[in-house]
Amino acid sequence: MTRAQGSHTYHGPLIECDVPDSDAPKSAPTFDVPERKVVAVDHPCIVINLEKGLRSFGPKPNFSKLVDDVREPQALPLWFRPDNPASKPILSHHAATNNVLLKITVPRRTGRKRKRGSDEPFTGDYIIPSPTILNPEAGTVSSVARRDRPRTILRSLQDNPDQYEVEAAGMIRDSHRYRGLADFQFANTNTPFLQNVAEHLLPLDFQKLRQFQLDEGAVATDPNLEIVPPPHFTDKVIGFNYNYEQNPGIVDQGLDDEGETRLVNRQGRNKFSYGYFIHHDAFPAPSRPARIDGEAQKLPESLMKQLREAMDKRPIWTRRAIVNQVKGDYTESVLKIALQLTGYQFRGGPFRDAIVKYGIDPRQDPKYRQYQTLSFKLAKNLVGATKLPWQTIRRGQVRSYSKNDDPTSHIWDGESYSTDGKLWQICDITDPFIIDIIKDAPVRSECDLSESGWFLRGTWQKIKAAMKAKMIAITKDRLGTEGEDPPKEGYIYNSFIAKRLAMYPDDSDKPFTVSLEGLLRPLQDVESSRRRRRAPAPKDQATTKATLDDSVGLEGEQADETADWDNMVASDVEDDDED
Repeated sequence: MTRAQGSHTYHGPLIECDVPDSDAPKSAPTFDVPERKVVAVDHPCIVINLEKGLRSFGPKPNFSKLVDDVREPQALPLWFRPDNPASKPILSHHAATNNVLLKITVPRRTGRKRKRGSDEPFTGDYIIPSPTILNPEAGTVSSVARRDRPRTILRSLQDNPDQYEVEAAGMIRDSHRYRGLADFQFANTNTPFLQNVAEHLLPLDFQKLRQFQLDEGAVATDPNLEIVPPPHFTDKVIGFNYNYEQNPGIVDQGLDDEGETRLVNRQGRNKFSYGYFIHHDAFPAPSRPARIDGEAQKLPESLMKQLREAMDKRPIWTRRAIVNQVKGDYTESVLKIALQLTGYQFRGGPFRDAIVKYGIDPRQDPKYRQYQTLSFKLAKNLVGATKLPWQTIRRGQVRSYSKNDDPTSHIWDGESYSTDGKLWQICDITDPFIIDIIKDAPVRSECDLSESGWFLRGTWQKIKAAMKAKMIAITKDRLGTEGEDPPKEGYIYNSFIAKRLAMYPDDSDKPFTVSLEGLLRPLQDVESSRRRRRAPAPKDQATTKATLDDSVGLEGEQADETADWDNMVASDVEDDDED
């Protein structure tokens, strides 16, 4: 396309004819494009009836605003059900385009027919109806009254090269398209209240407004409850791009007995598992592995012997604890199968994620309460806090169980802890402060399958809250030692935690949560006073933040998450799955 003085010129082929024409021009025809502002509206529906198509833009559509020269183009609403005053419109999206609007006039179809290429007279007089008449039987796109298909129109143009006219109507610089999702709608067909609103309020007629009344009486409880629907049910106007892909863990196992393709998900725990991973309320407990095939029989005997000896010594282990007992270097895949052959696991409950010896059900005897598990969220999600991708952060947070860097990492001594796992057992706690809470704790007559197991909820919440508070104090290097005189400001001591926990009863079985914020009050007070004393100037904010991060004693990338007490306390003592 080239620009001419006062007009645009369009060069391009219009119709490609199968039969060569010796009198045809050697180049494509040229048309002058007038300086006319044309705005295109892409209707989301197939418009058969022009009047109904225009009525979908509302009773008084303002099309003139689309051609106004404004900085921010205005949207054009469209109603799919214009006859329903309670329906909600969708809004158009403005897009800049560079198209040419062509007006092509072709001979009108008469409906008469004759054999192609012959001079026989036409037969079959037929009157073509108006284009605005709806033809419900037409199922394809066509021209007049939806009777001509595009292929027929193209053939008609080829057969009548001298009987059609082409004119460039103008340039289309702006287009309005409907790409958003329609909102949900409250159906008001059988709702008297909404019908009353649509009849008296929506027309904005004063006389009808005076007739609007609300029915007095009791509140209705039938399915057609008269309530005012919200203005919007969803704030999502753009569809999600799901990018559906085949699971790479699914492999083709050939044909089954019925000749159908057998697909197996190797990542699925239930279908390709050697052991059991049951719910906390599932009975009975498994007595043997789910299956033992050739791959399981190839496991090293030295590994299986060590695991059997560990189970004879202690029937319930965390994954981290039992792997710490294994000597030798084994791959993660070998350990995964070996542990599944050794014991089963619970999906939740007081023995969550622990490996239990086959044939033993810890929910039947209170002597197994020492093997109950406690799970904590040890670190915040750092995604977005640094410039590193989430995959790198995730790899840094997850450590392999097959490397015995610290054979005592499953022990909780109250002074330090390892971050290679987030699951501990009662029997692996050596902290005297926690042991004092456990040794005199009352025991249930029946196991609480959902949360506290053989302990009452008051005792269980105290144990979890005390461990979480001491973990945070250790992380920030603010755990004090009893007997220090004078006590250090901003440090947490066992005596302070005991004083706070005394407010909660041990023998209570009512659902409640120990306030972690109260146990961390000394740390929070110091951080707050430090921020008040060191209010940074705008130009020194980055330097002051770096100094504060270094002062709290965090390691590496976790230095970016200091002083965020709202998020730290919000995690409270929630449980989390062990990797």
